[in-house]
Amino acid sequence: MNLNGVEEVGIQAEAAMASMQAHGVRPTPSNFSVWYAYHTGQNSDLTRTIDVLLSNHCPIDDQALDQLHGTFFKPPVSERALCEKTIRARDTLKTVLNLVEKARSDADGNDISAQFLANVQSLADLIDSLVEETSRFVGRSERLGLDLRQSSDKIDALERTLDDLRREATTDGLTGIANRRYFDVTLQTMCGDAMNSGDDLSLLLIDIDHFKKVNDTWGHATGDAVIQFVATTLAQSVRGQDCVARYGGEEFAVILPTTSIDAAMHVGDNIRTALSRRPFAAPTVEATAHTVTVSIGVACYDPGESLAQLVQRADAALYQAKKTGRDRVVAA
Repeated sequence: MNLNGVEEVGIQAEAAMASMQAHGVRPTPSNFSVWYAYHTGQNSDLTRTIDVLLSNHCPIDDQALDQLHGTFFKPPVSERALCEKTIRARDTLKTVLNLVEKARSDADGNDISAQFLANVQSLADLIDSLVEETSRFVGRSERLGLDLRQSSDKIDALERTLDDLRREATTDGLTGIANRRYFDVTLQTMCGDAMNSGDDLSLLLIDIDHFKKVNDTWGHATGDAVIQFVATTLAQSVRGQDCVARYGGEEFAVILPTTSIDAAMHVGDNIRTALSRRPFAAPTVEATAHTVTVSIGVACYDPGESLAQLVQRADAALYQAKKTGRDRVVAA
């Protein structure tokens, strides 16, 4: 090992000792070997085990560390196999004792030493004690393993629940696309990225034409179907890196990273054309002939402007599109 390697080990050892002190772990050689391996990430299974214990606020005491040391640092021989071998040794020794007792009885004590028998009996007692202690250790190890598996299962279940809640909190319930909250956060992030990289970023604001008339004429069920129809078309008309969101009511927003104003106008026109050409599957017969059109306002992010200014410029362009006849795309 070169000097740099030695220095690195020394630094890691000092950091491991500091971590032990922070967690109240006694600095014994056995404890240090476990904690050093955990701190440096040498053993992924050991690291995951200790992380689970810490996340569940379990005490990291000498008993727990002894079990971890026995699990991860001893030769790969199972404790159960050791226990079975010891039991066989005990049974064999008892057989020998019985033979010795029989020999002593048959020989009336000739050439059989009482001291020898006492030593053999002491050895048998020692093996009995070893078997009992090994059984207790195996039991503790099995309980620890069960507790760790249960804790790991609970953590996995909690992570899945949090993922579900996160999706629910950022997804529009009617359309399945991103909601306004997710749009706000994503716009801020993407504008920051654009400012740092110098890349273009464009924003589309989209409004369904004559939507109030749809609700008034065919009811809210048809209105909801129109909103879902537009959301699906938008999602199918953009790239994977783009963000499609329901901005509110019948209004949508699309964030287009690395997209110039001209390219964004092209995307907007593709969306408008796709909607006018796709058949709308209305929930009522009367509305089946209805053609869905949208008005779109486009703005390109000006580095340094506020997000409110960007949205306001796109909204002004959308207003101009509706004012000049709808079913069109207008740039800010």
